[in-house]
Amino acid sequence: MGAFMKTIFTKINTILLSGISFLFLILLYIFSAGTNAQAQDKRHPVSEISTTAKYYSYTYIINATTKKEIEYFIVQDGNGNIKTAFNACEVCYNADKGYSQNGDIMKCNNCGNQYPIENLGSQGQGGCWPGYLPHTINADEIVIQNSEIEKGAYLFPPEPYSGVNDPKVLPSSFIINVKDNELLLKMPVSAERNISIFDLNGHILNSVTSSSTDLSFNISSLACGVYIMTVEEAEKVYFRMFNIGK
Repeated sequence: MGAFMKTIFTKINTILLSGISFLFLILLYIFSAGTNAQAQDKRHPVSEISTTAKYYSYTYIINATTKKEIEYFIVQDGNGNIKTAFNACEVCYNADKGYSQNGDIMKCNNCGNQYPIENLGSQGQGGCWPGYLPHTINADEIVIQNSEIEKGAYLFPPEPYSGVNDPKVLPSSFIINVKDNELLLKMPVSAERNISIFDLNGHILNSVTSSSTDLSFNISSLACGVYIMTVEEAEKVYFRMFNIGK
């Protein structure tokens, strides 16, 4: 058994001894299972992407004490094409300075090289180009597979990792409504968040990264029953249970 899984079982034993509820065990499983507890893929609404680059971070857990924050950005070029790339390159990644935007140019913050946004996204560019990160467009979402993001882990430095933050109950200012075949979530202020829906077995059913204050999820394929919504924001994790009754 690896060090990471030993840490998980230690936490579970502590929870059992302290008498914390079964729900907390479910949440611990959701956020601790495996070496990477994130969704199968990352989804970003196309409507939130413009010609101004948006930067994202993906937490890649290496072991019980080490993680990497894999950074990438999404931007539209002047023709409206979506471009995705790592915020690092094969030449300057050790400097850990990334790229900044200047109009329709992405500039390496280490060596100063500049690259037109419209030319980003070709596999095999190498050198000081922003690292290649493929994506697909599914309806109104940009989809990036976790496995593709994790391929860029070598471009980013390791950081200390102390385990999953204890989930907290989602504040009442976050309003969840189930209406017909939609789950509606209204949030008090705009902020970058990852929102996910799980069943009680810890299986992830939907996940989206968004800064919108209003989100909707199609739940027409979900059976009646109890589910868990989680909201990840600024290193904090919140949860709330909700019921679907048709």
